[in-house]
Amino acid sequence: MPCSHNDDCVAFYASPKPKKSVELAENLAILKGRTFFLGVGAQKAGTTWLSFYLRDHPEVYFSPIKEMHFWGNRNRDDNWPQSMFRKKLAKRESEMLDNPDLPQKGAVALRDRIRMGTSIGGYRRFFRRRVTSEQVFGEITPAYCALDREELALIRREYPSAKIIFLLRNPVDRMWSQLRFSEKFETLEELEPKIDGAFDKKLYTERYDYVRAIRNLRAEFSAENLHFQFYETLFTPAAINGICSFLNIQPLPAKFERSRNVSVKMPLSPELRAEMIHRLADQYTYCRDLFAGDLPESWLKDLTQLE
Repeated sequence: MPCSHNDDCVAFYASPKPKKSVELAENLAILKGRTFFLGVGAQKAGTTWLSFYLRDHPEVYFSPIKEMHFWGNRNRDDNWPQSMFRKKLAKRESEMLDNPDLPQKGAVALRDRIRMGTSIGGYRRFFRRRVTSEQVFGEITPAYCALDREELALIRREYPSAKIIFLLRNPVDRMWSQLRFSEKFETLEELEPKIDGAFDKKLYTERYDYVRAIRNLRAEFSAENLHFQFYETLFTPAAINGICSFLNIQPLPAKFERSRNVSVKMPLSPELRAEMIHRLADQYTYCRDLFAGDLPESWLKDLTQLE
């Protein structure tokens, strides 16, 4: 039987939709006007130390998962990084069974990251659900230094005012540190022969290619949205002030004495160092030309071997 109050009934049954729309708009507005930042590398260049500094800053919401591995992995054919995060979650849940007092947020973040999958909306919701009064939010994933221009352009479209931080380290020192971190060895004699093969492995070639990374970043982001910092001068008040100024947050005292994610200490012979310098010559000369008088002393010393 037709309802005699048709207009009123339509309004009544439709009423939840505007309410949901308002709630959705309010949720989306949480991130509006806030600064999204992305640390894009480089590996073994101080990103872990910087992540702890930013995580402790009251004006910054830093992802509880330092390396989100979201960008650049959305079109993979395999199950990585999901498989890695599932292993991390299983380990965390096992630890929580043994110690019920452990905080839940780590496991919750991993579950949200797994649920996110390849969804850009899921990535945005990850932060939207967590950001409160912080004016800056983001994450650092050193592997992002290998992102191509298409992926960087997508990030810029999703976050037009994104701030990008790139930490650089002396090319030989950075690669030698990565070798000590990534390879299995017990003695220096076992490690040294691995240097030659590293120059043919994607794991290394993507991480030491500052030339490609910087060119891609400069092509997609404006100069005022890019901040380059050298590892050799990172642990100074001046460097921290520069990063905070870039993010428009108040500089806070840093704990420079804290070491994070340190590789096993092993000396690099002068002969092998000279060989690596020449194989990385294009990285040294590109940065020399781009950063001119700002290069740290160790870079300049290595550059003399190319003259």
